[in-house]
Amino acid sequence: MKHVARYMLFALAIMVLAFSFMVTSPEQGAGQIRASEKATISQTLDGTTLALEYYRPVAKGRDLFGGIVPWGVVWTPGANWATTLEVSKDLSINGVDVPAGTYSVWAIPREDRFTITLNDNPEIFHFHKPDSTDAQIHISAEPVELAHVEMLTWSFPNVRGDAAILQMQWGTTAVPLQVEVQPSQPVAMTPDERALYVGNYDLHMTPGLGWPDSGTFEVFEEDGMLKGRMPFGIHPGLDDLVFDLVPAGTDLFNPRLYRGGEAFGIEMGVNIEFELGMENARSVRWYGPMGTPFGEGGRLVTTAGH
Repeated sequence: MKHVARYMLFALAIMVLAFSFMVTSPEQGAGQIRASEKATISQTLDGTTLALEYYRPVAKGRDLFGGIVPWGVVWTPGANWATTLEVSKDLSINGVDVPAGTYSVWAIPREDRFTITLNDNPEIFHFHKPDSTDAQIHISAEPVELAHVEMLTWSFPNVRGDAAILQMQWGTTAVPLQVEVQPSQPVAMTPDERALYVGNYDLHMTPGLGWPDSGTFEVFEEDGMLKGRMPFGIHPGLDDLVFDLVPAGTDLFNPRLYRGGEAFGIEMGVNIEFELGMENARSVRWYGPMGTPFGEGGRLVTTAGH
């Protein structure tokens, strides 16, 4: 009986030891599949680096925004530890100044607008929502609808020299953010170069994009800057009608939008390309990502300055 008892105690000890290894072994823990896997992305813009670290929850057929992510409630766009954003130099996001540093990223989703908040404490678990302080940076952003993605994804879908779009998407809801850095060599145009584009253009828009079918696109100079004016805003009802034409390549420009007279950001989703003739631009074409045609038109014979 004593031998049997000793054997049972020995067997029990082996079982306990084996179980402890199963639970605490680092190798075992490292090999486990997480429900929300960790990801990192980074992008350099003219010497300024942005880096994000986040966890990627999976949709799994769930109702996302307005469902498991309620409207009007603070949420980190990720899972587990709060999503973090590190920027190596000062920059702007949707026209809001963001100093160099590392931030935790939070959002208040609404059906027509998201508020993205950057908090200077980057190490916060996702349900420990930070208190509102004057040091926080609040950025307004408009959600758009895109094709479904199963895992929450941060990306840079559009990059151009000193600017980019930083985008968060989960399900069919995407939130693009326009990032601008201070260019190391600002692009300047001479008066003669600007004069090539000045004039009025009879622009006809592609139906179904939410813009009127046609309108006169005016290009003029003001304070040494090339500017454009449309009879309707690029985001109708939100943008000022006058915007800057920011050089983005040979005869190619992006509009820098204004709202209430304040710069809102470069709209990299809209590209404006001119075709030059012998003396000046003879036509213009507006297009979006992947060359999607937005509109085109010829130069009107009678030009008008501003």
